[in-house]
Amino acid sequence: MGLRTVRLDDEEEAILEDLRQKTGGSISEVLRRGLRSYNTDVNGIRLGARKGETFGEGFRRIVRQYEDEQAVLPPRRRRETLVELIQSRHAR
Repeated sequence: MGLRTVRLDDEEEAILEDLRQKTGGSISEVLRRGLRSYNTDVNGIRLGARKGETFGEGFRRIVRQYEDEQAVLPPRRRRETLVELIQSRHAR
């Protein structure tokens, strides 16, 4: 396990503190979860709807359709988006 020093500006410090208070986790836990989330966003899971497309890419492609409706999809719409993606993957 490595030891790292990270520099954060005031805005990032405020975000980190807010997340730490809301989740009740330590700074390390918040940062680890953030890294995992970012990794999934960037690399996705290899279950994409199109050949060679990662799950994350497929999800983002479908979500883009609804960006004009709302900045953040409601939980119901996220589930529907995931169902669409999975169904299109298995419909081949």
